[in-house]
Amino acid sequence: MAFVNHTLVPESFKQSKANEQIPDSEWEQLESVLIPLDLNKDEMFVKAGDKPHLIGIIESGVFRTFCMTEQGNERTLAFRQEGQLLAGYAPFLMNRYIWYSIQALEPSRLVCFSFSDLNRLSDSHPCWKESLFNFTVGLYLEKESRERSLLMEDAKGRYLSFLKEYSGLSDRIPQYHIASYLGISPISLSRIKSELKK
Repeated sequence: MAFVNHTLVPESFKQSKANEQIPDSEWEQLESVLIPLDLNKDEMFVKAGDKPHLIGIIESGVFRTFCMTEQGNERTLAFRQEGQLLAGYAPFLMNRYIWYSIQALEPSRLVCFSFSDLNRLSDSHPCWKESLFNFTVGLYLEKESRERSLLMEDAKGRYLSFLKEYSGLSDRIPQYHIASYLGISPISLSRIKSELKK
């Protein structure tokens, strides 16, 4: 983990629909508190058991969110890529420790700010409350879509949903992490991919 001399908000984050209401002056306020951060492949942004304090905007790289079962098996919960946020948001809201980890799957660059900075920004301009609302709605919709997929689709259907949800990422993510996300074995994933190629 290394800090770098770069403090601009990535354009891919600025241009997302959730943030279109933020004026230039407020982006400057955010940039004044950003902490740039480089992560190596396999390095953790947060670990299970951490207290949530930082929010990261992905400038480059791919991340996975995962947890460990009582049996010691990893379960992949989600993936994140350029222009998206990384945060222990629900644990922050509930004042709890983070129950999952967030890992870089390739060399990655983030720009980070604290939850305290977010609260200060939200108190100073309503655009941040709207952005936070949009972020929360996005998480809710993602969670509902994931639950529907796990409960109602077979393994092949879940893989096709993954390809749609994470378009362009399948070549950047190790296949065993994709299999974990789908709730199947890597061998089952290989069979599904072979069937789809026929």
